[in-house]
Amino acid sequence: MKKWMCVAIATLCATAATAEERHFVCVSDRDGSEVRLNRAPEGDKGNIETANVSGDAMVFKGVGNMTFVHIEGEDVMTFVVHYDDMSFDLSVKGPHAGTDHGTCTETDA
Repeated sequence: MKKWMCVAIATLCATAATAEERHFVCVSDRDGSEVRLNRAPEGDKGNIETANVSGDAMVFKGVGNMTFVHIEGEDVMTFVVHYDDMSFDLSVKGPHAGTDHGTCTETDA
């Protein structure tokens, strides 16, 4: 049991050490609006910035994608960037509910 705990801790530390900051600029297919996403070096923290929303986001790295979740008031914004074709899907739940999709490019900053 101790062996597996040590392996889990070592894996977690190695994952955190290799996390890197990433930046995306995404453009809506619907109206051409721009969204800027940033994943911090910590890996699970980030930022989302649109014309109407700017704030912190939780970041979850999946298989073939990265998901940014931003909560503001009663709205929950879920923004998924798909690596294979650099597309995105946006879903907002709450009083300002809606969806969007488009394409992203990864930038240096």
